[in-house]
Amino acid sequence: MKLKFQENIDKIKNCPSQNEKGEMNLFRCVESEISEKSFVPQAVLLKPKYQDMCIAWGISVFNSFDSANQMLKNLSKNKRNNYSKIARGIINDSHGIKHGGNNKKHYTFFPTEEFNILENFEVVNRND
Repeated sequence: MKLKFQENIDKIKNCPSQNEKGEMNLFRCVESEISEKSFVPQAVLLKPKYQDMCIAWGISVFNSFDSANQMLKNLSKNKRNNYSKIARGIINDSHGIKHGGNNKKHYTFFPTEEFNILENFEVVNRND
């Protein structure tokens, strides 16, 4: 399975180091109009600051709407103007690697090259 940014990920030892198996609902803070721009990893946005940090090549996601919403509330006012919605994706093993860290509410998702963000994530409300 080839991941997006594989050539950069390969430069980091043991990256990513683990993969949560199975299908998961994962949530992410996104712009009001969902686009690829809402899913750019930190290593790309903040070159070269995070080039050597494994999780910076993945996408920060959460295991519940409430966890993503809490992150949204913690963003600066300026960032909240840009990232004002929450999107949900139903992610399975063929979509990429779901790396869980110490915080069991947060994951880093490393999508495969073929994974289409716009087809697999949609903006949701609390009731969805």
